[in-house]
Amino acid sequence: MRKPRTFGSRALVVTLALVAATSPLALAGCNGSDAGDDAPAAEQPAEEQTEQPAEEQASSKYVVTIDGSTVTTDYEGKPAIIVDYTFTNNSDDATSFAVACSQKAFQNGVQLETAVVLDDLGNGYLAEIKPGATTSARMAYSLDDGSDVTVEVKELISFDDTILAEATFPVA
Repeated sequence: MRKPRTFGSRALVVTLALVAATSPLALAGCNGSDAGDDAPAAEQPAEEQTEQPAEEQASSKYVVTIDGSTVTTDYEGKPAIIVDYTFTNNSDDATSFAVACSQKAFQNGVQLETAVVLDDLGNGYLAEIKPGATTSARMAYSLDDGSDVTVEVKELISFDDTILAEATFPVA
């Protein structure tokens, strides 16, 4: 009788890497064509931004600022917004913004889905950074309507759900 085959942790890591590489989120930074160059894009200043006081951020494992937004369209031509973040890793280990923090955007109190856009989002969202380093990250979200978008960032794994950064942007 043949012994059943078992998979070790290496197979699990490879499987997770394949799933991550093929998910729609992984495609968010792809810019395979110049079709997005004609899409309307308008830089929107932050209407309101709330962050932790400097003394609290200095003791946090991560410091995040929400730097601005750009209204654009997704790959289907539907309205979307790109939000710009700055992420500083103050932890003892290398990590990425994607692993360390939860970023959510809301319209009318309802969470927006991530969008696939033709704009270049860079790799700051997934890039692993060493302790003490800072990177820029961009995320795209599908818009439901023309109302304001509120963005909030929390530590992904936390006991108190402290908001690291929050901002509201006009869409229209």
